[in-house]
Amino acid sequence: MKSPDNVVMIYGQGGLGKSTLGAQAAAWEYKKTGKLTRVVNADGGGTVNAYAPLIEAGVAQIWNVDLWDEASTFLNLEKASKGFWPEDPSEPNSPLVAPYHKWKECPSCKGDVGAKGVNLPKKCASCDTPIAAGTFCSTKLTLTEEFDKVGVVVFEGFTSYGDILMRRLTDVNPEGGRTVEDNVGDVKYKISAPGMQHYGNAQTYLAKYVANSKLIPVDLVVWTALENRGDDDEKNVYGPKGPGKALTAACIPWFTDVIHLDGIPEMKGGSIVKDEQGFEKISRKLFLAEHFPPDNKFYKFRAKTSATLGGDMPTVLDFPARGNTFADFMERLAEAKLKAKEALLG
Repeated sequence: MKSPDNVVMIYGQGGLGKSTLGAQAAAWEYKKTGKLTRVVNADGGGTVNAYAPLIEAGVAQIWNVDLWDEASTFLNLEKASKGFWPEDPSEPNSPLVAPYHKWKECPSCKGDVGAKGVNLPKKCASCDTPIAAGTFCSTKLTLTEEFDKVGVVVFEGFTSYGDILMRRLTDVNPEGGRTVEDNVGDVKYKISAPGMQHYGNAQTYLAKYVANSKLIPVDLVVWTALENRGDDDEKNVYGPKGPGKALTAACIPWFTDVIHLDGIPEMKGGSIVKDEQGFEKISRKLFLAEHFPPDNKFYKFRAKTSATLGGDMPTVLDFPARGNTFADFMERLAEAKLKAKEALLG
């Protein structure tokens, strides 16, 4: 089975349009291939609103994974990152269905031998040919009819996954907690306080989930995250927000493309331009390469694309209120890769 051509991270402050870009990715895929988008949502109702027109049109489906039983957090997120989907996304804790069917190939007819588990039957279920003991039958994977219609999987979002993991990890391993008293002073209980081990474990799980998503048999995988501003191991780096400080720089190599969505105040004559209501006018932009924010020249935002040198990929794109900026990004990325290929091969 195929794997995604791109695994894209989009990060930025809340309310700037990360989910809108995800919805644009869904619209781009549908126009290009006619395939649907599945959204694994842990970010609440705002995400649902961004995808609502596409959900109504049958172009996108959404699974609010944060509503599923927290006792099964690790299993649910693990399966979600592999492309599993609920039988009924509107019903919390609905059984999860694999995106593929696993079967054993008959050496004679190349059909399904009808194996149950690791044991082979005495005869092939497809052609009725006897199967001798010790016969090797290769394992095959076939996409389910439903998943074969899916072209994009969006994970909303990386930061919320980390929060869910931290909550669950402190529940199952409350070491480092502190004892407190209630207002009356006659009841004592322990509060779980996250420690370095919790952060490390959550980061390990997130790395595994992103790695799993690289094997989902779709054209594109998109992750979204909030923006982290702060020191990472004494390095002045901004990037996607996750559990712990060291993750911002460490997670960049996990993705083929990392886009920073930012809002830049419009300036005129050295002053910030405001609208009729007195609010600052903001120009939203997609930064595709490392850059310094205008308000702090000592810190650097991380960003990158999978276009190789020589492709003349732009470092920033405008994000207007109308149009499909994500489609523009993907088209420019394809052109840059083609141009780089031509330059390398002469």
